[in-house]
Amino acid sequence: MALDNWTRLRDRSWAMLIALSITALLTASAAMYLVSLLRLRIKQMVLWKVPGPPAVSFFTGNHTQLHHVGAAKFHEYINKTYGGVIRVTGLLWDTQLIVSDPKACTNILIQDQDVFEETDWFIECNLHTFGPGLLGTLGADHRRQRKQLNPVFSLKHMRDMAPLFNKITRQLHDVFQAKVAAGPQEIDMLNWFSRVALEIIAQGGLGYTFNSLDPDAEESEFGRAIKEYFPTLTSLLAFMTIFPLISRWPSWLLRFGAQLVPLPAVRHIIRIVDVMHRYIKEVFDAKKALLEKGDDMFNQQLSEGNDIISVLMKAHNGASKEDRLPDDEIMGHMTALLFAATDSTSTALSRAVQLLAQRPEMQEKLREELIEAYSLAGETDLDYDSLANLPYLEAVCRETLRAFPPVNFVPRVARADTTIPLSRPIQTKEGPVSSLFVPCGTTVTINVIGANRDPSIWGADAAEWKPERWLAPLPESLTEARIPGVYSNTLTFLGGGRACIGFMFSQLEMKVVLSQLIRAFRFSPSKTEIVWNYGGVTTPSAKGSGVLVPQLPMVVERV
Repeated sequence: MALDNWTRLRDRSWAMLIALSITALLTASAAMYLVSLLRLRIKQMVLWKVPGPPAVSFFTGNHTQLHHVGAAKFHEYINKTYGGVIRVTGLLWDTQLIVSDPKACTNILIQDQDVFEETDWFIECNLHTFGPGLLGTLGADHRRQRKQLNPVFSLKHMRDMAPLFNKITRQLHDVFQAKVAAGPQEIDMLNWFSRVALEIIAQGGLGYTFNSLDPDAEESEFGRAIKEYFPTLTSLLAFMTIFPLISRWPSWLLRFGAQLVPLPAVRHIIRIVDVMHRYIKEVFDAKKALLEKGDDMFNQQLSEGNDIISVLMKAHNGASKEDRLPDDEIMGHMTALLFAATDSTSTALSRAVQLLAQRPEMQEKLREELIEAYSLAGETDLDYDSLANLPYLEAVCRETLRAFPPVNFVPRVARADTTIPLSRPIQTKEGPVSSLFVPCGTTVTINVIGANRDPSIWGADAAEWKPERWLAPLPESLTEARIPGVYSNTLTFLGGGRACIGFMFSQLEMKVVLSQLIRAFRFSPSKTEIVWNYGGVTTPSAKGSGVLVPQLPMVVERV
């Protein structure tokens, strides 16, 4: 009995010690954080002259207006009212800028990209979620990683990958064919687009299959985790106030603290991260075992392969011991690229098909172009160049990615005091200015949708989805604006050293999937009202179903 009492006392003492240690660490972190905040807020007073919406809360400013699932209307309002440079108030009176001015964006993304880097919370969040891969590094480490991965996403490699994309998409075609054999059926397009996107990047990037397109199998656990990650994270944006305090804690301590939070969304994020890591580790361990075993067939595949894991493992295998890539870095690349390629492309495909369903005459025009192209090709799959030479398909893809980019805003933070130039002077409380001083530590958000829909650049119909705009000469104002994006005069895939490395991969995937499905099936809106939820990546859901249940039901029938 005495021993039991001693054991209980010891356990309580350890629990109390851990609790006191965490409390002390939080208190010290909070004190240091508040001192640094006060210094920054004083420096940021210089930006108060920039026009912007009034803060609606003393503590949260405009944060809840900017960052919640229904924030699209507020963003439309401030873009229309304040233009290319908007001052907003973040948490704890943090003065921030939202920028779509082309010259300012060029400065941020290209000329001063080493000054304007990803925010600490973005890097730390990705580091804890995906590992030290492409989304979780800065500076020289990030440049080295991109150089290693560039061959995977080259134009030559995309041409070589087109047959695989077509092969996988044919499986999706066959699934739909079976589902609508007896007549029109309602199908969750986001579910199946997530599956095909995951399978394409898994086979094309890792030489691995999730069997995502097996019609008799449920969606893979990994696929569900990817689809639910951003909606779940978006539901927690209100708690970002404490993230700067804890973001630099080691992963084990963050996990321990998160498990104590009595919120279903927090626990769901933990499960999502666990699922992604478990699957990636299984794939990596299997490949590494074959490499270490000296399997002749695997070594031949490795030497010939140009997928992500082959490129990384060749770099690992050929380097000296001290220069070899750490296992967690390779797995970080694998997780981040699987996630990014699945989530954003499935969203873009879902939006394109929804828009075509709402405009049957445009859907029919695209179908006619595709039927003719397949007829000229002898009813075989269309290769990369054949797809690139279909003007209306190109127009539909470009216009969807322009008007409805999967990612609407991208935050950067100034790592030093700097000045950003402006294409057009803005009217401030002190008069017109053509450049702005930005204090070190200030968050400057690239307003992707604001630049993509700027009427002074694209014309009065900039907010409309009009594929035909790409079939006529583009306005001179677009050429003069010199938008610094890597894709089609838009900021959809950003520009500079942190531009989306897989933008050609995403374009090819969209074209292959649309070319096969639109040719064979007719898509119509379902009776379910769909809302698009704002967040890191926009996601569709049925109205009233909640952001944590992403879906896009549509009626599908054979042509």
